[in-house]
Amino acid sequence: MRDLQEAAVAQLSKRGVAIADIATGTTAFLADKYKLTITDEILTAAIERVLYKDEVADIILTALYLDAQAETMEDTNPLKARLQRDANGHNVDEILAIAITQQFSAAATVHYGLLDDLKPGLIGVINDKTDSINVYLDDILAALIASTAMVYLELLGGNQY
Repeated sequence: MRDLQEAAVAQLSKRGVAIADIATGTTAFLADKYKLTITDEILTAAIERVLYKDEVADIILTALYLDAQAETMEDTNPLKARLQRDANGHNVDEILAIAITQQFSAAATVHYGLLDDLKPGLIGVINDKTDSINVYLDDILAALIASTAMVYLELLGGNQY
């Protein structure tokens, strides 16, 4: 990996999301949605294709920086209260996540929306944390899973579904 991608992966890990978590989430999504048996080699290639894009790494680093800054924000700042409760109407977290998925397909964006609504697995765990601010992290993870799933289908020979 290049420095930018390594930094993005390191920051994800620092915030509690490993590459293995992206793999687990993608596997669960594809198995549930498309009834597929996942091939590890293709899954690894799909994850790398998503994470190796400079634009994706930029968005990951920006989003995680915003989460970290929100945690150190003064309690008197009215934005902090909105971020702590992931207030409806903030939407910057969704915009950044969609900026990831749109690089891969419209289907990735639609699937991100589904994952964001359902919050399965680690996405929900991160969303429900109260000891840290993760407004952006849960959305980034959902976008990475949705994007990886669509790249996986592409590597299989195209999304035939």
